[in-house]
Amino acid sequence: MMFRKLRTRMIAHIIWIVSVVILVAFFLVYELHQAALKNHLRSDAERASQMVESVLVDIMQQKNPELLNALLPQLSRLHHIETLQIIRPDGKIAFSSNPAERDRPSQFIGLYHRLDSGKNVFAFNVMEGQNTSFFKFRKLENKKVCQDCHDSTRAVNGILFVKTSDQITFHSLRMELIPLTAIAVSVILLLSLATYTLFLRSVDRPVQELQKAMEQIKNGDFSVRIAQTGKDELGQLAEGLNSMAQKLQWAQHQLVEQHRQQMNRAEALAKMGELATGLAHEIKNPISGIVFALNSILRDIPENDKRREIFEELIKQANRVEQNLEALLSYAKENRLQKSPTDINSIIERLLLFVKQQQDMESIEVSSELDPELPQVLVDARQIEQVLLNLIINAIQAMPEGGKLRVTTAYQSSAKKIRILIQDSGIGIPQNIQDKIFQPFFSTKENGTGLGLTLCKEIVLKHSGNLTFQSKPGEGTTFIIELPIGRLEPR
Repeated sequence: MMFRKLRTRMIAHIIWIVSVVILVAFFLVYELHQAALKNHLRSDAERASQMVESVLVDIMQQKNPELLNALLPQLSRLHHIETLQIIRPDGKIAFSSNPAERDRPSQFIGLYHRLDSGKNVFAFNVMEGQNTSFFKFRKLENKKVCQDCHDSTRAVNGILFVKTSDQITFHSLRMELIPLTAIAVSVILLLSLATYTLFLRSVDRPVQELQKAMEQIKNGDFSVRIAQTGKDELGQLAEGLNSMAQKLQWAQHQLVEQHRQQMNRAEALAKMGELATGLAHEIKNPISGIVFALNSILRDIPENDKRREIFEELIKQANRVEQNLEALLSYAKENRLQKSPTDINSIIERLLLFVKQQQDMESIEVSSELDPELPQVLVDARQIEQVLLNLIINAIQAMPEGGKLRVTTAYQSSAKKIRILIQDSGIGIPQNIQDKIFQPFFSTKENGTGLGLTLCKEIVLKHSGNLTFQSKPGEGTTFIIELPIGRLEPR
């Protein structure tokens, strides 16, 4: 759980990296020191053998071998030198740094024959427990100055054996491992603490401030600002966040102001709507009386009387005013939806059958492609039927010279909604008025009220659907209705 935080993960990784680097460096130093010791052992053995060999000739010429017995123990006290021996050809030890070994058989007698066969020097390393020992064997040749005391027929008078060991040095090194380990652990802890402090100051605290500011912005407080403490990446991020918060605060202010204006406008429109509705009621009743009176007068006027044409025009205009008032009242009236499971295909079939029975339909070809798997939808059947009838009548009126009317339904299962297409091959909608056709009181028909498409749009929107269209002048128009199926399952 704790490693989910960025701070914990970063510090853990830093401590791990520092520890690995120090341990690897410690191991490499130890290995290099061990290699240096081995070279030093070899070098000490070489110097000791050269020293003994050079001194040996002088001592033998003085015919005083006891000096060599005193010299070898002294030489063995030098750094790393553990044993010095001179082995005779018969395999016995003639001289040794340990006087007790004199005249004893040497355990390396087999090397005498190897050196005698041609090699002058033979050396190798041996691990003795945890210590390294270096063994060097050097052939003592029977030089001319030595032949006064030795058989001249022999090529070798003996073997010089030198043993060097790192026992003392490695023992001290192992004793130093404890303080070295303590130092390494202390360095790791100090570096980790320094890294932790630096991380808290340079990264963690700025990130915490950024996170806190983001939470405030997420909760809608756009007045938050972060104090910039540097010009690094975190400082630039803080500057960007401040700029974003400032722009969001300005946008919020604009939206609040715009919403206030819209609410004031909506309130004013609502009051005007109430006034208009009341005024329409007050005008509708007198207009109905006027139409009734004009019809009564018109029945008493002879057919050949010129006044009859005037009264007929007055009745026509009065009827138009009454029709507009009725549409206005219908648009302003708040009708509650009475939803029920409805078969849209059945409504379309009934409407198309009704339309085909009308006059002047001989020049219009009516067809349909209804999805048999179309599910029932939860809608107000009466209002949806009004929308479909209005759009079908508009399509027929858009084809005065005849054409094709096609109604299509489809079920979009992924979106859980149905789609209804009403297509005509009529005159189409001019490009310059396509954005106005859903506006109230806008109409291109001579006797239209301009509320038909507006009512259709309002009804579809009340059902959480959408009404759109596609039209090309001279090619026809397609109205598209999309309705959600609600909680119903497909049939």
